[in-house]
Amino acid sequence: MNSSLQRCLHGKILTMPRQRNSDRLARSRRSRTTDLNRRTAIRERNERYSVLIYCEGKTEKNYFTGMRTRHGPQIDVVCPEVDHVSVVREAGNRATAANGADVPYNSVWCVLDTELDADLVKSVREESGRANVSIAFSCPSFELWLILHLDDYTRPFQTADEAKKALRHLRPGWSEQNTCFADFKPGLGDALARARNLDPSGENPLRNPSSGVWRLVELITPHAEQGCS
Repeated sequence: MNSSLQRCLHGKILTMPRQRNSDRLARSRRSRTTDLNRRTAIRERNERYSVLIYCEGKTEKNYFTGMRTRHGPQIDVVCPEVDHVSVVREAGNRATAANGADVPYNSVWCVLDTELDADLVKSVREESGRANVSIAFSCPSFELWLILHLDDYTRPFQTADEAKKALRHLRPGWSEQNTCFADFKPGLGDALARARNLDPSGENPLRNPSSGVWRLVELITPHAEQGCS
């Protein structure tokens, strides 16, 4: 008998291909595999500490992406290139979508510059309350956080460009594009201590200079250490 199934009905021989049954079986197997992969992804996400970070520019993105380790916390970094308030709004929307997909983040943060603008800080804080997102401000900019890895800097800045200039003085050749966490990692402990000294609560973003990034990094670091153990 060939690969067809033969059946006798009213004296006639009907041939019914097996291909249809094979296709249904293959689809069923693919569906089970997809469901299994999805359940596995959800389980892995739930087992690892996960943090979603929205930021303004390449400097921040490169820094936090560099904090990832194979078995450490899951760090998703997004740089949407929109205004400050929209950054916060988009972070909240993504967090809501993750909750709906049963893969919620343990923590959601936006890393932003104050740009020495009190009105901007107020608007961001109002949006963060609506979006249920934590904010890590740096005054005047994220470059101050990097400076604190290298120097106990306490003098006020007049502009964000001054902070970049000071960072280049401490680390010649630095640029936003080539920012690498590994280059600053040796001074991480110093940066945490210095940032806490500048703003012990991490909630006074208009203090110049200051950075509340230490609150986010301290949240990530213990889980990273557990992942490496």
